[in-house]
Amino acid sequence: MGFVMPKHVLVTGGAGYIGAHACKVLARAGYVPVAFDNLSTGWADAVKFGPLVQADLLDRASIDAAFRRYRPIAVLHFAALSLVGESMTDPGRYWRSNINGALNLIEAAIEAGCMNFVFSSTCATYGDQDGVLLDEDTPQRPINSYGASKKAIEEMLRNFG
Repeated sequence: MGFVMPKHVLVTGGAGYIGAHACKVLARAGYVPVAFDNLSTGWADAVKFGPLVQADLLDRASIDAAFRRYRPIAVLHFAALSLVGESMTDPGRYWRSNINGALNLIEAAIEAGCMNFVFSSTCATYGDQDGVLLDEDTPQRPINSYGASKKAIEEMLRNFG
């Protein structure tokens, strides 16, 4: 029997609620999830199914090191600042963290040849559209920095696609 290399998946925000559940599903499916999280809103205790890389997406060197070490076959990008109220009082922080972090991650993934990329966006990109059935044809009109930064990342990924 030959040695089988583990298939790693980089999960940004892997110590958060959604990221930790994604890691659990990945592990059950036979993958090794690598949680990449700065623990600003996540919990180290939530990382149970693979290694934790405690680092920030604003630190490109840490992202590159994770790609070199684990050679992931895919990225699931859940990490973001996501408090709508805070995004209204400190929009610069949201633009800086969400946009620059995503750009670092996208460019690192491309340079590493990891082209399988899933981005977790938000319905906040659609703005205030109560009572409307949202689908991909619904106009996006974000009303806060959180939704606007996520919409911008969607556009960024279209450009890189």
